[in-house]
Amino acid sequence: MTSDDAANMLENAFALRGTVLSTDMIGIFGEGFPEILLRATGAPVTCLHILPQDDTADAGQDVADCIEPFVDHAVQRFLHRFACGCFNDLRAIIFCRDDTAALVAYQYALELRRLGLAPATPKLILWNLVHAPHAHGFNMLQLETLWQHLEIAPPTPDALSLALQDEHARATALSELTQCRLATDAPVRAGTAMTWHVAGRWMGGAQHAALLRAALGAATQPPRQAPRLGLIGAAITQTGVYDMIEAHGAIVCDMQPLVAAWPVDLPATATPDAILKAAASDTDCQRLVPPDAYTDTLIDRLLAAQCDAVICQLHPHDDVFGWDVPHIKQRLGAAGIPLVDLGFVDAVPADHRLAALDAVLAKDLKQRGLV
Repeated sequence: MTSDDAANMLENAFALRGTVLSTDMIGIFGEGFPEILLRATGAPVTCLHILPQDDTADAGQDVADCIEPFVDHAVQRFLHRFACGCFNDLRAIIFCRDDTAALVAYQYALELRRLGLAPATPKLILWNLVHAPHAHGFNMLQLETLWQHLEIAPPTPDALSLALQDEHARATALSELTQCRLATDAPVRAGTAMTWHVAGRWMGGAQHAALLRAALGAATQPPRQAPRLGLIGAAITQTGVYDMIEAHGAIVCDMQPLVAAWPVDLPATATPDAILKAAASDTDCQRLVPPDAYTDTLIDRLLAAQCDAVICQLHPHDDVFGWDVPHIKQRLGAAGIPLVDLGFVDAVPADHRLAALDAVLAKDLKQRGLV
């Protein structure tokens, strides 16, 4: 396989995200679910909260009228597809309760079904993993309940061991992609790195690792210019946002959720007990107890990447990360790193909005003497 072939396969998987479904596939909405547990059973898995930009599912005015204005863009698109019956063949959809958008999606999906505006299938399951050490017994009970709801047997020890090997291979390759971003002459732009990273949500760990290594093997681009930028805030699926930012510097530390929060941390031991403990203590989860553990990890990685500035952008309906921004700004400032706040950015920003953000970013970085 050539590097071009590998890059094309990754980009195609990203372009088709969430639209290629098969019978008995299990959908996941939200961040934080330890997918290895499902993959080890042989069940195909798909991610449903990162839908393609050109998705045109429209369930009609009755459904639209039920969705309140504050609902996240990704949730709105999911609900229209759900009401249109796009997910009927799935075995189930698992919603991660500690992901705010996922909880809203679950509640609305139930209500649309109650009102007769959505099909009776698939099964809707709320996954309630508590991110605190004292809740491990509860989390194990949640896993037992999940197997009952899915009506599938838990993975065997051998199957779980093989799945963990695959996921460790994925994690190692993703780490190599991240290290590539830290290099001064990194051959992969941030938008491409995001695409290659997220594409793995629709393939197994070993396949993803192989494609990443093949694609990285011959990737080339001119050396990048300073400043070194960090990126935090809401999830970004549009490479145009990355391109706009990288016109002014190099994104060397990408902490947006689709990149930083997936896949969840993995243990060395292939047991459900160890996997749940690792997932519950993952410091990339914003719902972690204590909350400072998440912020500490964020700051540590931005500092380790030697960022000259950090770019922050939020979705208009954000109700989680935004609360931490003043504290993050203060801590970065104490380390001599300015936070450039772009404010609210639509999940799919129009060209004129990107142009306006480009002007704001250019002005801010120039005033700080960084360009």
